Amino acid sequence: MSTGTADDAGTATASATRPPIDQSTPEAAMTSWLGSMVAGDGAAVCSLMAANGKAITSIPGAAAACGTSITPMLDQIKELGAAFQGLQINGATVTGNNATFESVTTEPALAADVVASFKAVKIAGKWYITQG
Repeated sequence: MSTGTADDAGTATASATRPPIDQSTPEAAMTSWLGSMVAGDGAAVCSLMAANGKAITSIPGAAAACGTSITPMLDQIKELGAAFQGLQINGATVTGNNATFESVTTEPALAADVVASFKAVKIAGKWYITQG
């Protein structure tokens, strides 16, 4: 689903394609979340997030609020898309239905700094990304 456009100078540009959503492991959920971020897909980003132990999509009004707050960031993050090409995340620390990304190894290596401050929570068999 890559889309080609031209910037103001007429130079061809391409936007990243959102990867398939996979919430089977914390690493897969984080990879899907970051991939959705660099693809500029705010709806997918928000659908992969949780707050207070609940999926954002199950909290009335939260998905819309998430979309409103995250959309301005997506334009900036999309510019980093090439830096996250071939993203792989391994080694989340899982304790029951919670996971941290502080000790993960990533490809590219710079992704480790991005994901370290996030956590994941398992809700109804699916992993979701949380902030702290």
